[in-house]
Amino acid sequence: MSEPSVTPQAAQHAASPAPATPTFVDFLCYTVEPSFRRRPSAERRAAVDEFVAAVKRGVPGVEVRPHLTMGFRADCDFFFWLISKEMETFPAFTAAILGTELGRHLELTHAWPAVTKPSVYSKGHRQHFELGPATAKYLFIYPFTKTHEWYQLPLEKRREMMTVHNEVGHQFPGVLINTCYQFGLGDHDFMLAFETDSPKEFSDLVQRLRETQARVYTTTDIPLIPGVRATIEELVAALALA
Repeated sequence: MSEPSVTPQAAQHAASPAPATPTFVDFLCYTVEPSFRRRPSAERRAAVDEFVAAVKRGVPGVEVRPHLTMGFRADCDFFFWLISKEMETFPAFTAAILGTELGRHLELTHAWPAVTKPSVYSKGHRQHFELGPATAKYLFIYPFTKTHEWYQLPLEKRREMMTVHNEVGHQFPGVLINTCYQFGLGDHDFMLAFETDSPKEFSDLVQRLRETQARVYTTTDIPLIPGVRATIEELVAALALA
């Protein structure tokens, strides 16, 4: 996939001013050690209750959006989408949940911190997650990196290709995009998060974007991790931990 642009739903908010301060996000992907499910039921129930309480208590200033991924990928059972104005709050949240009994049986398989920035292609655009609480059923996340050659192209040339990208995005109005930047914060350029109620529509969007010229300038857009939005109670129930 090429560097994202603005979908129709997000475009209607483009005139609203971007936040004065950046927003940081982090996507923490976990697997549960199989040995945890073999522990006595009472021990598992107590550990789950402690974990749920820790997540709901959280850390001041951090919004936590849980997503279930078990059955979609072998390297991730669930992930937390963290949102905060302070990047330093993410390690504090991680420490709080890993300090629980269930946390001792979790393996962190991916961690992708990123930050919001003004787009060079759409000034004033705000990310969809900054406009209100999540409403879509599904979230698709993945890191994304462009080639060195992309950044050496004149801005107008890149803007032309992104215009085509934008036109493709308008054909799939049920997919809402969130684009955050990983430059200097991780191994990639961008961290993408697509919200939708239709996995089929998202799949069609990705397939169409493969045909655009900007795709030539993509080096990495994996792993792609699908998640189903859930409360923390729904998540642990679906994981069959208790």
